[in-house]
Amino acid sequence: MSRYIGRFAPTPSGHMHFGSLVAAGASYLDAKFNGGLWLVRMDDLDTPRVVPGSVEQILTQLTDYGFTWDQKVVYQSERTDRYQAALGQLYSKGLVYACSCSRKQLLTRCQSTIYDGYCRSKSLASAMNQAERFLVADQRLVFRDMFQGQQSFDTRSQLGDFILKRSDGFFAYHLACALDDLELGVSHVIRGFDLIQSTFAQRLLSDALANKTLKYGHHPLVVNDQNIKFSKSAASPAITKQSAKENLVLMLEFLNQSPPKYLNEAEVDEIWQWAIAHWDRNKVGQQEAVRL
Repeated sequence: MSRYIGRFAPTPSGHMHFGSLVAAGASYLDAKFNGGLWLVRMDDLDTPRVVPGSVEQILTQLTDYGFTWDQKVVYQSERTDRYQAALGQLYSKGLVYACSCSRKQLLTRCQSTIYDGYCRSKSLASAMNQAERFLVADQRLVFRDMFQGQQSFDTRSQLGDFILKRSDGFFAYHLACALDDLELGVSHVIRGFDLIQSTFAQRLLSDALANKTLKYGHHPLVVNDQNIKFSKSAASPAITKQSAKENLVLMLEFLNQSPPKYLNEAEVDEIWQWAIAHWDRNKVGQQEAVRL
């Protein structure tokens, strides 16, 4: 049986908040409970979104909270040649086509961002200011999520031919994420429920690139009193070193791990020792979001 390898892949567009801590903690606990490796990858491919200093801040926050990673940090911005090679591989299989449609045109035609295949038969030559899309077969996709149970998706109405390389020249999230997970040997992806739709696209790419399927688990999202997801764009506050012990116990409570009361007085290392030894993914629950 191949070794368990998990990962945490933040976008360095700002600090870690409590929602980030839940994502990092769930993936870390599942990896360590199963005797696996845990990696950190910076999804810094979309450079206009990268906030200067946020990479260092995130790594410091992880260290302050007792996380340790088992290999050097990987940066997507250093892997563009690999994404281009993967795009070429998909082109050779007839799974990619150029698309000249703008987002505005798509919304006008379809009243939706789900692509309608307008450029599928145009045989456009790849050029500047054009996107490159993955040719998705009309099918029903099914997988079993480790937390959410059976999931299914209709490719035509819910996914569409998704973008692999944007018209501005940036590689898209689905291609970069799927290839990184494959080449880093990741076996299990633990992340928030908001990314469950991405899983269907990335499973298609993993199969097309390497005939491989990863295991996925999507934990509930952290939302505030207004039912707004914790995020950088929502100005969710940064987690601090001073609150590490309190926040780690709160993270375990959020994930339904039932931490004992004595952990409220414990040090960071002791909290992690208990949490890893008692991790139970079956307790996490099938909610899309949970109010903090």
